[in-house]
Amino acid sequence: MAVRRKTCLYCGAPVRTNGYCTDCGLNQAFLKKAYNTSDYHYNIGLDKARVRDLSGAIDSLKMSLRYNKRNVNARNLLGLIYYELGETVMALSHWVMSANYQSKGNIAIRYLKEIRNDPKRLEDANQLARMFNQALNYAKQRDFDLAYIQLRKTLSLNPHFVNGYLLLSLLNIEQGRLGKARKALTKVLSIDRTNTMAIHLLKEMGETEEGIMKLRDEKNAEPVSEGDYYGVEQIAEEGKKPARKILGEISFKKNTNTKINRYKEVSMARFSNIYMLVGLVIGVLVLYFLVVPARTRALSRENEELRASYSEELSSKNFTISNLNDTVTELEGRISEYEEQISDLEATVSSLNEQINSLESQIPATPDDASEGGANNDGSEGNSDSQNNDGSSVTTVAEDDLQNMINNE
Repeated sequence: MAVRRKTCLYCGAPVRTNGYCTDCGLNQAFLKKAYNTSDYHYNIGLDKARVRDLSGAIDSLKMSLRYNKRNVNARNLLGLIYYELGETVMALSHWVMSANYQSKGNIAIRYLKEIRNDPKRLEDANQLARMFNQALNYAKQRDFDLAYIQLRKTLSLNPHFVNGYLLLSLLNIEQGRLGKARKALTKVLSIDRTNTMAIHLLKEMGETEEGIMKLRDEKNAEPVSEGDYYGVEQIAEEGKKPARKILGEISFKKNTNTKINRYKEVSMARFSNIYMLVGLVIGVLVLYFLVVPARTRALSRENEELRASYSEELSSKNFTISNLNDTVTELEGRISEYEEQISDLEATVSSLNEQINSLESQIPATPDDASEGGANNDGSEGNSDSQNNDGSSVTTVAEDDLQNMINNE
């Protein structure tokens, strides 16, 4: 009889006699303990999912995957729970990982094929995510009317979308509609019995633990949209959509005379104008209450941006003008200084001219020099001495010497 060789639980490689894998080196005893713990948390999550404790089931299944990320059963169940809550993208991600870990005999492959063969389902999931994000943006901008419209479209695509109901309840609480908020939170508890956010909001609204338990036990199998508070739509077995069913009993008074008249066919042609008028009135109301305020807010934001840009540009130009004024003031000061210097220089020049005139008046003039242009009796030029009639010599000043004296002065 051949002895079966042990293989590693993680990678499938042979295991040594000491219990460690030859490839990954993991201890098989530790792996068995971790896998058993993962199965334990999976069983807890499965029990919670059966009683619609979806939040608790998600926590248990995440703990199971922490001990064994290849636990296909836990990952498939987690994907189903996310799909039930309207989180289609999260569900697909877990199913894809499950199919990668186990490609044969995995029910996740069937889930992926069903979604792939139905493109409308994927388109609805993408549309739901876009509309919910848009509604969330409207809620942050406090455009509650537009947020209501987007949420109604979102919940019409998926009546089990828990986050949509939670956002709807928050909007109702913000506007003081506690009855509608309580109704939306009741829908959440009908899908997820232990949703922490819904329980927290109910406690903030003043509900007691007993009241929350009563709301949790109410049978609301088919959650409805925000505008559908008066009735519940049930889906027929054949896939057809029946007429809306009004909740509540209709009571008739006794001894009421009921006259039955002959059925008369109603002509819809005469009501066409009324329908057109009603449609126009509704269009005008939608334009006035939804489109015009949004456009007004957009224009106000644009005006604020323009005002900010203009103020910034004006401040920069004012700063430039102040700098230019300072420069002009500085240049005017320099001009005044230069004018004072010029006046001083002119006074100096006038004093020098006076000195030159006084020096010229002190120089004696000779008749021979004036007539002969500075020539001597013997016809020679450049001498500075001349003779008088009596033979005595007289010292004269040459023109160059006079200019030199003026310059030196």
